[in-house]
Amino acid sequence: MQHPTISAIVPVRNEQPATLDNLCALNNQAGLIEVIVIDVSDDSSTINKLNQLQDQSASVRVVRAHTMGRSFQMNQGETHARGTILWFIHADTRVPQQAGQLILDSVSAARPWGRFDVQFNTTSMLMKMVAFTMNLRSGLTGICTGDQAIFVARDVFCQSGAFPEIAIMEDIALSRKLRRKAGPIRLRVPVVTSARRWESHGYLWTIFQMGLMRFLYWIGVSPKTLNKLYR
Repeated sequence: MQHPTISAIVPVRNEQPATLDNLCALNNQAGLIEVIVIDVSDDSSTINKLNQLQDQSASVRVVRAHTMGRSFQMNQGETHARGTILWFIHADTRVPQQAGQLILDSVSAARPWGRFDVQFNTTSMLMKMVAFTMNLRSGLTGICTGDQAIFVARDVFCQSGAFPEIAIMEDIALSRKLRRKAGPIRLRVPVVTSARRWESHGYLWTIFQMGLMRFLYWIGVSPKTLNKLYR
C-alpha cells in the first residue's frame, strides 16, 4: 500500500470534529492524506462518533492520547504519522477541498512549512476584521496560530524539537523555531474555523483576552500561568 504524503493530525477532546468529513474527502487527491485523531475524550458520544468514522474510512485512525493538551496530543500524532508532511488542524476547523494539493505544490526544501489564511463561520463584520488582522499579522511576523492549520515537513518538525510541551501558546513557540529556518508559506485560500468561543464569551472581551495573552507571553510570563488566566 502506498504511504500517504500528508498526515493530518487532529487533537480532540469531547467534541465531534467538524473537520473530519471533509478531510476524509481529500484522501482521493494526489499524494494521499491520512487523518490521525488524537483523542482525550471522556464523553461517550464523541468516542462512539470517532469510532464510527474510523470504521467507515480506511484513511482515519483514532489514537487515545497519553496526556491531555494540544501540544502533547499533536506530538503524539507525529509518532503515529506515516506522511512526509505533517498538517495540524483544530477539530472545529474546516479545510478547502483543494487544500491537500495546495500543500503538496508549495512545500519545498527551501520553504518547508506554512499555514492557511483563516476566516470565521459567521457573518459578523467584527469577526471578518479579526480574521483580516490575524492573517495580516501572521504575514508580517511569520508567527502562525493553530487556527491557521499549520503544515510542516516532518523532518524539519522533528529537527526543530516538535511542539514545546506547554499548556498554551505552543503554536507561537513552534512558529518562532521554524521561522529561524524560513518564513512560512502563506496559502490565501482560507480554512474556516468556529467563532463559538468568541460568541459565547463576547467578541470584544475575547479580542482583549487573546491580545493580552500574546503580550504577556511576549514579555516572558510562563505558559502555565497564562493557561490559568485563559481558563
